[in-house]
Amino acid sequence: MTSAPSLPATPAFELLGEEVEISRIEKALQALFAGGSDADHDGIARASLINLALYNENPADLEQDAAVLAELTSETACRSLLIHADTRAAATGARAWVQAHCQIDRNGAKSVCTEQISFFLTGHSSGLLRNAVLAHLDSDLPLAFWWRGEFSDAFEEGLYSRIDRLLFDSEGWASPRNPFLRLLECQRGTSSPYVMHDLAFTRMNSIRHALANAFDRPLVARELGSLSEVTIRYANGFRMSALYLAAWIAARLEGGIDGGISTSREIVCLPCKGLRKGFRIRLAELDPARLGTVEVDFEMGGTRVEISRCQTRDFIRTLTKREHADTQEDWLPARRMHDAALVADILNRAGRNRTHGQILPVVLELLALRG
Repeated sequence: MTSAPSLPATPAFELLGEEVEISRIEKALQALFAGGSDADHDGIARASLINLALYNENPADLEQDAAVLAELTSETACRSLLIHADTRAAATGARAWVQAHCQIDRNGAKSVCTEQISFFLTGHSSGLLRNAVLAHLDSDLPLAFWWRGEFSDAFEEGLYSRIDRLLFDSEGWASPRNPFLRLLECQRGTSSPYVMHDLAFTRMNSIRHALANAFDRPLVARELGSLSEVTIRYANGFRMSALYLAAWIAARLEGGIDGGISTSREIVCLPCKGLRKGFRIRLAELDPARLGTVEVDFEMGGTRVEISRCQTRDFIRTLTKREHADTQEDWLPARRMHDAALVADILNRAGRNRTHGQILPVVLELLALRG
């Protein structure tokens, strides 16, 4: 049995819509779209292509999470679940709210609306989260589950066996290697394994695109055999993104990691096909005065490639410097992406996220390095 827990003293709960009894959630949702004499409901379409759940065990983030989910659902047709939990509370309980997020047409009227169910859970009960989610999914639609923060005991088989896409951000984890090992073990232990999407990896899409574009040029590609050093500079709080980029570069060049002499700051890659010798990947902190999250430089004989975020506009700039030749400058659009935009990008791309799966073993190697 669960009771209705008392709420923390925060106005964020006012953003969640109408509070309802858990047993009446579906009826309350139907009433939101019933219309009747309410002119605001005329012509509104109820849309849902996916179940999207956001879970967080830090109640202080409720207002931010509510805003992020509202932004997401304004563009994505889904049934959304916003679930916050206070696992340190003594009593076990649950409260619920319902609301609709609507797209606005050219005339300023509501057109397509998506429904949101919000829960506030208290107490330490692994089954409480599972029951809140599974009992309120839009049936037959896939489940994308966004876990905010560190993984806890609430991530158990009854829940993750029903997840199609698992979204998380390893950038904020205190010790990332163990959670990754746990996620891989859980993934292997279910007959329908979830697809993992790490926001720290998604943040590198623009940089990876710029890298691929730079080395697509024959003059630069021919110099790749003399690659000697890669330098990756990362902003405070974005080390995981830098490690993903280092792992992606090593994997693309098929350069195995020499764990005997590599450190967490200097990764030594062994000679591989197409390279005359091994190369090093150096990790360093980015100057706080620089805008952007990660910058990367390549040293290859007489050629140097520098990729960084433009300091005045939303572009990634690539400089290709060759001896006895003019510097080539290229620009690729790259808007700054906050969490809602990153999740929207993941949901829009869908797929099996194979690249992430291929480089994750290399990331685990890098996370095990000392020094």
